[in-house]
Amino acid sequence: MYMPLNEDERMSKQASEHETLEERLEKTRNEIMETFKRRRESETEFLGVIRKQKDYWTGQLEGTDPKKNKERYDELKEKIKNEEILIKQIKEELVRIDEELKQEEEHKRREEEQKKMIKTQK
Repeated sequence: MYMPLNEDERMSKQASEHETLEERLEKTRNEIMETFKRRRESETEFLGVIRKQKDYWTGQLEGTDPKKNKERYDELKEKIKNEEILIKQIKEELVRIDEELKQEEEHKRREEEQKKMIKTQK
């Protein structure tokens, strides 16, 4: 079957635009993955810092006599409690980031399977 010249050009242009859109989508997805990985790394580093700070406050607490310096003792207990809350929040964020990464990986895997199926059908 013979196609008009303009129709052939139009179809060729559409195909190249489609590939460009797929490339941009893949690039965007890769950038999202890298962002999540950097966030996980930052959160992990922050968690380490907070744990060290908690250890410091715990050491200070052990060296403080609650009978002689009740105010300082209570202040240190409060600081430790705040660090524990922060540690819990960071751990929850790390779990959420890991879930996002798994979802993105699964989505990417499904897309690649679809592309393979489309290529085999052609």
